[in-house]
Amino acid sequence: MRRISFLLFILFSCFVLSAQPQTRAQWWMDDPGQLGPYAIAHTSYLLTDTNNGNRPVYFMVWYPADPDAVTYSTPPAQYPLDPYTGATYVPITLSTDWEIFGFDPAYEGLPISRSKPFPLVAFSPGSGLDAWQFIYIGTRLASHGYVVAIPEPWADCQWPWNHCDDPITTVLNRPRDLSFIITELLEKNRTGGELLFGSIDPERIAASGHSLGGYAAYALAGGDNLVCDSLYLVLAGIETLPYPVNTCVRAQTDDRVKVIVSLDGASSYLHYKELARISVPSLIVGETADQAEQLFAVFGLPDPTQFRSFNARPHAAIDRLDSYRVDVNGANHMSFAILCDALTLLENYGLLSPQDVQDFENNWPCASAGLNPMLLSPAETHRVATKYMIAFLDLYFHNRGSNPWLDRWILTPEYALTHTPTVQFFNSEDCQAVLPDHTYFRYRPYQTSSECDVQQKDPTGWFASNPTSGNSDSTLRTPTITLQPKKPFFRPRKPF
Repeated sequence: MRRISFLLFILFSCFVLSAQPQTRAQWWMDDPGQLGPYAIAHTSYLLTDTNNGNRPVYFMVWYPADPDAVTYSTPPAQYPLDPYTGATYVPITLSTDWEIFGFDPAYEGLPISRSKPFPLVAFSPGSGLDAWQFIYIGTRLASHGYVVAIPEPWADCQWPWNHCDDPITTVLNRPRDLSFIITELLEKNRTGGELLFGSIDPERIAASGHSLGGYAAYALAGGDNLVCDSLYLVLAGIETLPYPVNTCVRAQTDDRVKVIVSLDGASSYLHYKELARISVPSLIVGETADQAEQLFAVFGLPDPTQFRSFNARPHAAIDRLDSYRVDVNGANHMSFAILCDALTLLENYGLLSPQDVQDFENNWPCASAGLNPMLLSPAETHRVATKYMIAFLDLYFHNRGSNPWLDRWILTPEYALTHTPTVQFFNSEDCQAVLPDHTYFRYRPYQTSSECDVQQKDPTGWFASNPTSGNSDSTLRTPTITLQPKKPFFRPRKPF
């Protein structure tokens, strides 16, 4: 019956579409899986957060423009690889450099579309990753009517010559940066003469991010009682105790955030009860349970099986009808960035040698074999991730030109089974398994299986009672791995 009703709806939609005129900027039957109707514009800002130790905050902004604003002389968008130090041999790439690899075209400084205002998506990159690693999110969402801001986190070890904060300090600053960017963009939104004047609807703001950036989205929605109490960095061999005393503070929520989207987000920095406080619609996109377990085996954690529920754990904790989990078959953790797409471009600019490229392609994260392999092409991962992001955001923000019936259909397990074989979709973690006690939760590792797994809400050893003393609580299992400083993903071929 549901299938018949949907087919009738499609036939009716086609009749309506044929009976009324359309403009490219306002398609009634918008497909979130395709390039949207708007031209894509870009700008960037370098500002100072005076409330956070004069921290510099550079961020790129993609936004919708009217297609008729693009002419043969419109300059392509500019994407600097290192916006802070200005190293002369690290280029400012252009949109055209990326378009040959399949990325959407974007243009620098176009006027905002006359259809303004639009929703705002503030997106935080993964640890050690740059704003340009998420070009595909900025461009694709802007083409569907979103203003998208993506920061280049300061002192995050993107390049060997960059200043590197203590790793737990980078955790502390992620949600702060997003809140600062929201504040600054809303100020520009109110200021006549600004490029983005009147561009943003302040009642439609989303927080999003990849990996550590996903933590920022979770924290802005539910808070973090004590940033420094997570021992994940110690277990992963990235950090040692004691943590800096200044990190033992609360991460505040931001009430301006109305929905969140996580891409393989690092919820392991948060207690289960902190995740359970999230009371806004959420979309959790990531790798599958088996891939997540392999990822933490790559990191050398003592019990990687605890991370099979990497994306199911926050989904189970949030436990709302408007919370969805999307596992992408064949994606690994870095599939959601564009590092592996960028190898050729970085080699062309002399920032990677042919041997460097070969090493990346034959090893994690770009190899198609071994632990946590990349079995699905990055392009397909990006298409699926943005399709679900746009359908979700359109549904809850009632975005102009979107089709709420199609969006609702996409956000169902049935749609994944019949239309998106690369996706496993979960609208609930309900399943049948006996819980040892109230400190455990149930979750579903696979959509089409009756398997039901259980795990501790806060696994033993994940959190410390006194992380600034140099000693964790008595339950911490010290990892048997070599501790190493945080490293960037790639190194240039020329000295700084």
